[in-house]
Amino acid sequence: MNFIQQAFSGKTDWYHWVLTILLVFTGWQILGVLPLLIAAIMHSASISEFTEAALTNFMSLGIDKNLFLFLMILSFAIGLFFLFLGIKYIHKRTFLSIVTSRKSIDWKRFWFGFLSWGLLLLVLSIIGILIAPEDYTYNFNPVPFFILLAISFLFLPLQTSLEELLFRGYFMQGLGIATINKKFPFYFVFTIVSVSIFVFRDFFELDSFILFIIISFISVLQFFLLKDSFFDSKFNLLLTNFFSSKLTPLIVTSVCFGLLHGANPEVQKLGSITMVFYIGTGLFYGITTLMDEGTEIALGLHAANNILAAFLITTDWMVFQTDALFIDTSEPSVSWEMFLPVFVLYPLMLILFSKKYKWSNWLEKLTGKIEKPVILKENYRILEDIGE
Repeated sequence: MNFIQQAFSGKTDWYHWVLTILLVFTGWQILGVLPLLIAAIMHSASISEFTEAALTNFMSLGIDKNLFLFLMILSFAIGLFFLFLGIKYIHKRTFLSIVTSRKSIDWKRFWFGFLSWGLLLLVLSIIGILIAPEDYTYNFNPVPFFILLAISFLFLPLQTSLEELLFRGYFMQGLGIATINKKFPFYFVFTIVSVSIFVFRDFFELDSFILFIIISFISVLQFFLLKDSFFDSKFNLLLTNFFSSKLTPLIVTSVCFGLLHGANPEVQKLGSITMVFYIGTGLFYGITTLMDEGTEIALGLHAANNILAAFLITTDWMVFQTDALFIDTSEPSVSWEMFLPVFVLYPLMLILFSKKYKWSNWLEKLTGKIEKPVILKENYRILEDIGE
């Protein structure tokens, strides 16, 4: 089985996916943030101060930066644990199945991705500091820095692992097997329309009530369209055949990955153009996962990226505000440096990985049709014959 087909090894009814997503959301965004909320309450002089600080994710309360980083990572760690529970006890399959299609995790792949990308970022960061030293302030403070270093290397991979295994593992596999369902095109279009109406409600000057009426109308329309004759029509079968490609989960998970980072301070500071970087990064990780039939390299890439971002260079307007080695004091602006990774570095890294791991058949692996595996049934028959 290829990586996406791994999802067929467990329970795949729609409610299994809904229950697992709710479980992960509860662990990550509800239970996981309780320690940070407690710390925020302890640092707040009043309810109004707490409420105001919530608008900036409590970073304005003066919570120790290392403690804040650890508490933020803790929520991801709890979410990762709940994802494990969902895979094992709801989907009834191994956690390994959302990590790789190999018999075990290939840690050499993880470390190659980690070291290659980490060294490249380190070199580019040093070059940037040497070219414009006036834009950086040396910020070495031994005790907080080494605590930050320990938190970065020991715990930050938990945060990146949740994002990778959720998007490049769980969601990519889930969307992949969903595309072969003849009802997928309609639900996909319905979701896109609903989300678009909600996102652009301010542009169309829609208040909550009008928005509710519009989505309700679409839902009612959906009810009347849910006929077997509609889903068995040639038009819908053509759409199903079009969407049942690996390209669908690749693009959708990449866009969703970018949108997840839409609330980051740098997006609000620099504008929506920064989404090119986040969506491009998601696409890079997704291509790596599909070509390599596993998430090991992507896990290493993501871990290296966030660890370097945490302890090497920080700013007062990015998501990672830490006791890093250097502080970037330059005026934030959109420049070519933002697009360098997406259009230059990521393609070069893909070439490097393809040479090392002898990737081939790119078109099939990235756009090939998703099909339910039949090998499992044949294996079961063989085992039954042997048993007889």
